[in-house]
Order: sequence, then structure tokens, then C-alpha cells
Amino acid sequence: MICTRHQQASSDPRHPAPLNIRAVPELTQAHLSARRPATPTSLSWASTITTRWYDHHQHLHERWHTRLHRLTATNPRMPPGPASPALTCRELITYPETLTLAAALDRLPPHPLTRTQQTAFLHQLADRLHLPRLAPADHDLLWKRLSTR
Repeated sequence: MICTRHQQASSDPRHPAPLNIRAVPELTQAHLSARRPATPTSLSWASTITTRWYDHHQHLHERWHTRLHRLTATNPRMPPGPASPALTCRELITYPETLTLAAALDRLPPHPLTRTQQTAFLHQLADRLHLPRLAPADHDLLWKRLSTR
């Protein structure tokens, strides 16, 4: 998905050529700083959670909007079509936070967390995501992941 050498990425088959990601260095930085690959289960959960946050403009909306703007400005020849860059670039836009969340989910114990442990997890995750706080709604999939193991 990301080529750090050429500063290019591809996330959607509707893009006929890789996208230039030089204007979005956090994508390359996240890719390079991942200590080890996330487990497929955690990566799947993290991707689903961040996609929902993205689609519902939650938690990281301003950051993601800025990242999308920089990506589209750097790639003015994105093909026009029925799907906007906001949709076709969604996985790239949320990539750093998805990796961060997946790594955090991989460190969860094999049993459901108590409410106190859930609060501590959210506090630590907010720090890792560089957010002042993280308060997901009761119906957020992150709560479901924290309460089932």
C-alpha cells in the first residue's frame, strides 16, 4: 500500500496510478515506525473503527480533513468519477490512526476489561493519538471491542 522509497501509495483500485504522498509525511512515518505488523484481527477491528469515525466525522475529523486536502492538492490529476477522494482515499487518510489503534488492541488482555481498565485504555489511546481525550459514544465499536474478548 505504501512505498516509502518513492513516497507513493495506493489504496483504491479506482486510482489508476499510485498517489504522491510527499505532502502527507505522517503516512510514511506511521509505516516506518510500526514496530511489528498488527495481527489481522486487530487490524480489521481498527480499520472498521477508524472508518466509522471518519464517516461520522468523529474524534479526528479536523486532522483527517487537513490530510485529505494536502493529499488532493498534491495529486490534482485524480480521476474524476462517482466516488470522491474523500471515499477513495479514506484508508490512506486514516492509516496512521488505524495502525496506532491496531497496536493498542493487540496489547489488550485476553479477557474483557473492567470499566476502570477501559477508562485507562482510552486515556492511553488518546495520548497515542495526540488527542486531549477520547470519549466514544456508547454505540461506538471500540466499546464493543473492549468489552468482548
